[in-house]
Amino acid sequence: MAKKYGFIDKSGKVVIELQFDDAGYFSEGLARVEKDGKWGFIDKSGKMVIEPQFDEVSDFSEGLAQVIKGGKWVYEGFTQVIKGGKWGFIDKNGKVVIEPQFDHARDFNEGLAQVEKDSKWGFIDK
Repeated sequence: MAKKYGFIDKSGKVVIELQFDDAGYFSEGLARVEKDGKWGFIDKSGKMVIEPQFDEVSDFSEGLAQVIKGGKWVYEGFTQVIKGGKWGFIDKNGKVVIEPQFDHARDFNEGLAQVEKDSKWGFIDK
């Protein structure tokens, strides 16, 4: 039997039935879910708000999500970029907004991104 994913509330009650092949965390009110090999997004009621159509997706960050469709990135948000082994950030138009300077970086969430430099982790804003 294949493993299925759903969501529970804090009391352990199932609030979104186990029906997905894979699922991510809720971010900005939406969670990424996989059905039949494609990814889409649900809201907290379980309603599919972006139909599964993408090969890969990231969580939403700053109102945007990265997606791959047909082997190509079709939408880039304010997201990480790697240049010369260092991590930085680009905006949705591909313009570098924070020069690559970090050893590692995670997505922005609620205005902050976690970054690593010289084996120490911290947070940056835009």
